[in-house]
This record gives sequence, C-alpha cells and structure tokens, in this order.
Amino acid sequence: MKEYINVGDIVHKALKYAMDIVHPDMPVLELCEKVEQYIRDAGATPAFPVNVGIGSVAAHYTATRADPNLIPKGSVVKIDIGAHIDGYIVDAAVTVSLGTNAYDGLIRASYNALKRAFEALRPGLRAWQIGDVIESVIKSFGYKPIYNLTGHRIERYNLHAGDVVPNYGDKSAAQTMRPGDVYAIEPFATNGKGLVIDGKQITIYKLNRMKSKKHQNYIDKIYSNVNMLPFTPRWFPDIPESFYRDALSDGSIYGYEVLIEGGGGLVSQFEDTFLITEDGAIPLARTLDLL
Repeated sequence: MKEYINVGDIVHKALKYAMDIVHPDMPVLELCEKVEQYIRDAGATPAFPVNVGIGSVAAHYTATRADPNLIPKGSVVKIDIGAHIDGYIVDAAVTVSLGTNAYDGLIRASYNALKRAFEALRPGLRAWQIGDVIESVIKSFGYKPIYNLTGHRIERYNLHAGDVVPNYGDKSAAQTMRPGDVYAIEPFATNGKGLVIDGKQITIYKLNRMKSKKHQNYIDKIYSNVNMLPFTPRWFPDIPESFYRDALSDGSIYGYEVLIEGGGGLVSQFEDTFLITEDGAIPLARTLDLL
C-alpha cells in the first residue's frame, strides 16, 4: 500500500504541473517530455507515455519524435498520466479548456461522474453499478458517456489486468469490487455519438511477445526499460522506425490506435486510480482535488 500512496502523490503533483504549464501554442512534444521528466525527477517512472487528447481525440495520442503539433487556443485538452514505482501503477487524467468557458459543462460532466463514482465505491459493488452511476451523471449534464471506453483493474506491471469498469450500466461487467483491488476509473463525456473509432495513427506500443528472429536486441532493450508496459518510440531514439513496422507485422509488438470520437464530438475525461478498502476506496492520485 505504501508504494501506491507514494506513486499516487507523484501522479497528483505531475497532473498539477501539467495543468500549470499547458498553454495555447505549446508544442505537444514539449508538454509530454516535461511531464515525463517531472515524473522521473520525482522518483517514479512513467507507466505509459503522457497522453494528450485534443478536441475529439479521446485517448492514445502521445507526441511523436519530431511532433509538429501545437496546443490550439480554445481547445479541450485531456492530459492522461501514469507512473509506477517498482511496478505499482497509478493512472489518472484531467481535462482543461484553454481560453474559453464554452466547454465548462462538458468538463463538469466527466468530473462529477468521477466524483459520484468515488462516493459510490465500496466492497461488494459490481463494476456495472459504477458504470450506471457514471452514465446517469453525464446524461444529467446533457452529454453522452463514451460507451466503448472503460476503466480497468490494475495489477503490478499490468496496466489493463482484465476486469473493466464501463461508462454505462453494462451488466456484462459483473465482477465484484474486493478489498485490495486497484481500479482506474475514467468517465469520458462527449457531445458527439458516444463511441470512439480507431484512427489511422499509432503513437504508443507495448511488447506482445518476447522472441523475435529479426529484432531480438531491440525487444530486449525495450523490455529492460519498460517491462511489458506501454512505450513510445521517443524513449528509444536509437531504434529505427522500420522496427515498429516490422514488429507490428510479425506480432512482436502491439500498437494502440489513436481513438477518435466517432461523430467528431469533443471529449472530456477525468480519471483516478482507487484502492478498494474494507469500507470504501482511497483515491490515489486525488484527481478531484485538482479542479
């Protein structure tokens, strides 16, 4: 538990740092690299590349090696951060609106959905019941949850450990919350269709298997640095781009497509990682304290 508390405090501070420095016309590359370095300087390791989702981009975008993109004025920006200490992972996210109050309702929808989910969390609750709460809150603000994105159970060195927490009352998510479980819960709200689709770009990868006839030296290098957690080519400047194409083809790595709101709607997100206790839950990154 001590490890989770320590890394949760680092993620909380990293999120606050990200909110303090993000501004219109800031290079996305600068934002990602500064926040990742903040995590390292604080004594943790990024559990995945910093995700920066602008506008209708919901998830899985991180800066490329020479990323030309800037943060637009008046945009809705999701900043999703993960860190770990010795494999104990905390995953959290915030949404900021730059230069306008027009999207306050959208931002409040996902924020309040996370708040109500936290208030409802307790042992014995089924995951779909949390989704039911999230959907109800988001709809009360006049928006839709994103139905095909979920929160997820976390284990040591395993960011997505199988069980999910939906953003609506999907009764197939029937697992019971148990003391000691760790869950990332991440309500997404949108003024679009409520579904994400795969974009054409991949900026984040993870190892899929440990053996490769052609690229074993690269596989070993990646594993020694990030284990089986997600990574970005930015972190391995000496590995050529051709490796990623070849390794995707032979199944050595898995690529996360950038996820885009299917109707072109704007997306907001708030997320925290919760440690389930005997009578409730501990919010490890204290995301709700940041707004």
